Amino acid sequence: MPYDAIVQFERPMLLDPCDPFDAPDDHLAFLPDGVVAGRTERGIATVETLALNRAALVEARRSEAKRFVAASAAERLERASSQGGYAAVWRQLLRRESNQTFVQESLAASDAQNAASKNRADVSTEKARNLENYRAVPRYIERVRIENFGPIRLLNLDLSQSQSARAPCFALLGENGVGKSTVLRAIAMALAGKKYAKRLRLTSKDFLFPNTYKGEVRVSIVGQPDIVMTLLRNRAIEFSTDTSQSLVLAYGATRLLPRGRHKPRHGEPHAKIDNLFDPFMPLTDAEAWLAALEPKCVEDVNKVLRRLLPIEKHLEVVREVVGEGLRVQFTENSDRKISELSDGYQSMLGMAVDIMQVMYLAHESMEDAQGVVLVDELGNHFHPAWRLRCVSALREAFPQIQFIFSTHDPLCLRGLLGGEVAVLRRDKHGEIYALEDLPSVSNLRVEQLLTSEHFGLHSTLDPVIEDLVKEYEGLIQVNGRSKLDESRLDEIIQELTDARYLGSSRRERLALRLLDNEGPPQIPQVSSIKVSSLSDNTVAKLRRLMMEIAPALEVPLDQD
Repeated sequence: MPYDAIVQFERPMLLDPCDPFDAPDDHLAFLPDGVVAGRTERGIATVETLALNRAALVEARRSEAKRFVAASAAERLERASSQGGYAAVWRQLLRRESNQTFVQESLAASDAQNAASKNRADVSTEKARNLENYRAVPRYIERVRIENFGPIRLLNLDLSQSQSARAPCFALLGENGVGKSTVLRAIAMALAGKKYAKRLRLTSKDFLFPNTYKGEVRVSIVGQPDIVMTLLRNRAIEFSTDTSQSLVLAYGATRLLPRGRHKPRHGEPHAKIDNLFDPFMPLTDAEAWLAALEPKCVEDVNKVLRRLLPIEKHLEVVREVVGEGLRVQFTENSDRKISELSDGYQSMLGMAVDIMQVMYLAHESMEDAQGVVLVDELGNHFHPAWRLRCVSALREAFPQIQFIFSTHDPLCLRGLLGGEVAVLRRDKHGEIYALEDLPSVSNLRVEQLLTSEHFGLHSTLDPVIEDLVKEYEGLIQVNGRSKLDESRLDEIIQELTDARYLGSSRRERLALRLLDNEGPPQIPQVSSIKVSSLSDNTVAKLRRLMMEIAPALEVPLDQD
């Protein structure tokens, strides 16, 4: 039946942006603080279902409201009468200035929207209560704030900038000991809830930053209030909710199937995070779980397995020819066993089975399953060819699940888009901060990734170059160098010039030398930094320096 014919018989609950009769102003109230509220039942449903109050959208509308305040009367009229972005925000802000009734109606809409949001947030995955509410809206992590937890004094992560049309992913990069695993543990504990933390015997003193009394982990999720986990010295860990409202799985760097005396431990129905805290804890017995599947899940599970594993390793759950049972077999070798697979494929298969086991609590299909999966050192156990496609495979198999992982391997960044990577670093005081807003990794070659902000290597050619660069950076910052230091610096400059580290033209060498003499960019004392701000500062510094010396140059700046 044609679409136009269908909608004549339906009573739509969502607004149609292509329908001229679904005017936003009739159904939605845009408030000065950036929040949007439904004026009608359809408006409320649209805001809740499409998560129109995501942090990034609220901030964008709040910025428009600030521009409105600063705008002239003519500009306000022009923007309000246009068809451009945020025009409805400008129209309603203009009406608020002259229409007190409109203000009261907007406030009433806000109250109704808050009531609907509160009702939609009444979910307990731990008790399997109101799971229809859990399924009704996207539930992705947008922001994480960690304070006085493990080695982290204060860290803010923005996960809302993903450019993916599917569920967002997020990769944490950084050197060993910079807090990547700590971030994953903090998120896992907060989402799994009070009962799970008690079961794992996790206490405040295990995680509090040294010599502090209080710590906090705050996880902001679309469609529900912030989840807050509070740590107080000599007190039990406190949670903002009595029961968990999430479906979450978490894995450490060692992920193997059961063997010998190492047996898996059953998680809670809504969560399975033991392996992240105990590297000896094996994953679910994949073969046993697959063979015990409910018949209605067989085709859905096989679809996941086909998307996840390479074609030469395809396995599927099949019905026994005789009887009603199920068995697992490989398509190219029916006698092969899962235990004969490499550790890498066993690891991926074990994770997939875990994920499906938890997600089937609230979802009938993995195509629609929503939840959070945390993985430490994602590339462990994998062959390089498999690392190249593991993220894409996971996203195809579980398109609505948010994967957050750490890695040291540039191959594991394939499959990520812009806004899905952050680098954890330490500043000169040893404090951990996040470098965000990095260039997209999708178009960078592996060697380019290694020498980019993502991994920060000076060279991929020779460790000797690395040592020379470190020595060069140390000497270039010394004021009043001795003759011996000057001589050594000249030698290093010549070697690095020959290696083209200091640029391949006179112009490049001059620019880099000027910047090196000025010193490295100053890292402000904040918990996260946009890499673009550092780049802008560097450009501004270089422009100033070039202007200062331009009169003394014998050739124009744009010549080699």
